Amino acid sequence: MGKYDRTKDAGALEKAINLLENALPQTTPRDPSRGKILLKLANMYHTRFSSTKAIADLDTSSWWSEEALRESEGLLVEQTLCLYQLSTNYLDKYQNSEKKDVADLDMAIRRGEEALSITPDDYVLRANYLSSISRAYGLRFFAAHSWEDWKEAVAKAQKALDHAPSPMVDRLRPFPGLYLLYSGAGEWIPTYEAACTAVTLISRLTPRFLQNSDKQHLLAEVCAGLASQAATAALETRKSPFDAIKLLELGRGVIFNSLHEMRTNISNIRQKRPKLAEKYIEYRDKLDAPTPLMETEFSERYMTDQKLEQVIQEIRKVQGFDQFLSPLSEEDMISASAPGPIVIINVEHHRCDAFIIQNKRLKTLPLPLLRRSDVEVLGQDLRTSVDPELLEWLWESIAEPVLDEIGFRETPSDGCWPRIWWIPTGPLAKFPIHAAGRHTDGSSNTVLDRAISSYSSSARALIYNRRSQPKVGEEPALGQRKAILVSMQETPGQRSLEFASQEIEELKTLCSSMKLDVCVPEPTRESILPILRDCEIFHFAGHGRAHPLDPAKSALILQDRPLSVEDLLQANTSSHSVPFLAYLSACGTGQIKHEALVDEGLHLISACQLAGFQHVIGTLWEVRDKSCIDAATRTYKWMEDQEVSDESVSEGLHHAVRSLRDAWLVENTATGAIRRYATRSESTARGANRVDIVPNRLRRTMEGEPRNVESVEDETFTPLSWCPYVHFGI
Repeated sequence: MGKYDRTKDAGALEKAINLLENALPQTTPRDPSRGKILLKLANMYHTRFSSTKAIADLDTSSWWSEEALRESEGLLVEQTLCLYQLSTNYLDKYQNSEKKDVADLDMAIRRGEEALSITPDDYVLRANYLSSISRAYGLRFFAAHSWEDWKEAVAKAQKALDHAPSPMVDRLRPFPGLYLLYSGAGEWIPTYEAACTAVTLISRLTPRFLQNSDKQHLLAEVCAGLASQAATAALETRKSPFDAIKLLELGRGVIFNSLHEMRTNISNIRQKRPKLAEKYIEYRDKLDAPTPLMETEFSERYMTDQKLEQVIQEIRKVQGFDQFLSPLSEEDMISASAPGPIVIINVEHHRCDAFIIQNKRLKTLPLPLLRRSDVEVLGQDLRTSVDPELLEWLWESIAEPVLDEIGFRETPSDGCWPRIWWIPTGPLAKFPIHAAGRHTDGSSNTVLDRAISSYSSSARALIYNRRSQPKVGEEPALGQRKAILVSMQETPGQRSLEFASQEIEELKTLCSSMKLDVCVPEPTRESILPILRDCEIFHFAGHGRAHPLDPAKSALILQDRPLSVEDLLQANTSSHSVPFLAYLSACGTGQIKHEALVDEGLHLISACQLAGFQHVIGTLWEVRDKSCIDAATRTYKWMEDQEVSDESVSEGLHHAVRSLRDAWLVENTATGAIRRYATRSESTARGANRVDIVPNRLRRTMEGEPRNVESVEDETFTPLSWCPYVHFGI
């Protein structure tokens, strides 16, 4: 069974079942081992059902559970386990049978209540039992519309959430069902209270000593969407924008923010309390090192975590450091908007809102044209490209109302472009809000023509990055560092990149003119990783790969081994220097394919930020080889002209993307694609209510037609290759 748990090898599971079934005849009634074998068989058949979905496996599991229950008479713990297994079997049978027989729910509830009745109040599995029974009551409520079942469902889920002796994962597991039941009934006050409890449990679910892979697994299992639900509950109970943002910040980017906190700049503490700073660095570095697998070393990491927490508490007692590594205050957030407004967009099924941080205030702007269901449907097609219709939908539903509210209504006439930082949540994180607009009508009704856009995974991440900037005199001038330029024109198993080498050749000249020492190492992981610790600019031109299940394994493809997110996190260049720019000229370096982990914001772009780079330029999906060279050279040329200031990176990319957009407009005007699109759009929109404006491909999906349309076929536009490029940074 242990082998199956690790490998999911069906053969290993079958072998384990056969071994137990052969061992059973060798036991006798009342043999202490007999009941354990019977319950183990029940568990294994239920495990097999999880992959086969064969109801017969559930029936067999229930049969063995009943046998185990009879054998365990007088054994309290064993009886609760048998009853819980029976309850789970009947619940799964109801959910997976074509004919939903409420009798199965009745049996699930009956056996679950029996298990609870003999389970001690402080038993560590009690929350797990409560959660399962709550689910059964909830399903029976939806089937029979009995408010008594609703009351039992919420009461059991609430008790599970509040059960202190149980593991955090079991306490958090019932929250999605509890949120659905409470919010569906309009009970927003208890929804908000439950959401606050759930959000506070997340940090305890993912303590520092856990491996990041373990944290990812736990967060994906029980925390997907929780932060957005909590923020929605805050708004529905008329809490302040700060209250809602605070819940979003605590419930999203848990791993990212934990790593960022660990690497926070402590130069001020070193000046006042050098010994305390040394202790902090010692324990931090031990926890920040690659995580071990041995149980003894795991125990050592736990003890190190406890020591680090003690040091943090001591630092907070030092005058002026009482907020060290504490959650952001409202003042912190307001101060962060000094260079430009920060817009956090919360996407949830009940409502969608923009939180705007600007001009010393926080404001909530409802977005009635934005619906999470639309975002989810359109996001399924967002793999390789977008079309003008999608960009217009983004403009109508998000960008236009936000920019109007902020006051960015026209193209700047004086050349002084305002800046804006976008923080999208949930499935919206994969959309190019910076490219939203009506690009084909010649107006300034686009984000590109009104402001320079940057992104961040959270407000905390943005603030931490700004705090990590070197103070005047702390770091050498830009010209005293290296530019590492890497090209992978030929990659085994991938298409050849005709322009990758040319891109690097042109950047050699530009970087040299910026007085950087240009280094072009062998495109291998072993050659690149060591020198990342002492570079100012890292530019990669090649293939990127977003891992479908584990964001930490997303990587830049090299000759020997991929350079993964995990590798970049371990590089931690910020412990040696404060590198300036990572430019990832590759496909999908900002992608997260695991939907349940999208709010964690772990991708190649954020990994470079965590490694210490102040600015990162990357892509949201696949990019064209020729467009990459144009985007990169124009960005670097602007940076050179502006003497490589912080502002020059986002400005350079912005002007590069605008130039590519303008060239796209000229090309598609010449082919007549824009004229044909304008004619069809005018015909489609005539008489339409503004609230009903959705992309045609979404409308086709709503009407039951296939969803695999990725471009406006009738207009034959050339690809919008200028859309995927994004800037993350200060």
